[in-house]
Amino acid sequence: MFMIGDFAQLARVSSRVLRHYDRIDLLKPAHVDAATGYRFYGADQLADINRIVVLRDLGFGLTEIGEMTQEPMSSAELRAMLKLRQAQASAELEAAEQRLRRIDSRINQLEEDAPAVDLVSKSVPAISVWSMTYQTGGAEEAFNALSALVERVRGFIDDLVPPYAIARWATEFDEEDFAVEFSVPVDDRLMEAASGLGLEEVVLPAVEVVSTVRSTDPDLLHVTNGAIGQWIEGESLRIAGPIREVLLADPAAGDAEQVVEVQVPVAAV
Repeated sequence: MFMIGDFAQLARVSSRVLRHYDRIDLLKPAHVDAATGYRFYGADQLADINRIVVLRDLGFGLTEIGEMTQEPMSSAELRAMLKLRQAQASAELEAAEQRLRRIDSRINQLEEDAPAVDLVSKSVPAISVWSMTYQTGGAEEAFNALSALVERVRGFIDDLVPPYAIARWATEFDEEDFAVEFSVPVDDRLMEAASGLGLEEVVLPAVEVVSTVRSTDPDLLHVTNGAIGQWIEGESLRIAGPIREVLLADPAAGDAEQVVEVQVPVAAV
């Protein structure tokens, strides 16, 4: 048996917490000395306190934990819950890191430290493509879907060359829910498989565009768009159709290696 202070050290929780758990009947001492009131805990209760700590870390309240621990969970069940929480924590961490990168890039832009953006005006001829529309829950999901499409196409065309694909917003942009049109250049080798991949042949019309090529972190896209917006306004033009993002690098290379040509159709006001 261990006195409360010693048990607290082994359990890596405070004596104050153990007293609180005793008061709410969540974890009672194995023995309380009638004369002194000292609390004593057994070694087998270390597993009990560990379960409570795990469940707290998973986001459960003490009342819920009390109900759950009335029927002790197996180690396999706890392991599964921990794996789920681990995946959730990883996703939260990645989202937080992305927010930090966006904040940092916007601070740089405000401080006029943003990278220079080279813009060109050019004519883009009409092009025949295999196309599909994908409803997506965000930019990352959209890029993953585009990468998957390119990989499926690669199963029929093993010598893919740029442009690997063209993406256009098919609906008004919404950060969490929008449709994007993916297209890949027409190739006879894909003819029979196109319908099975959900693709149909369409013609992207000829357009005049203001264009730039970016190979930076996609979180810096607002810097590119800001420069394009300034140029369009300065030239007294207007946006004349869906913005195209032409994928010039293999998406399998990952975000760090993305090379995308942004093409914004323009026309006179």
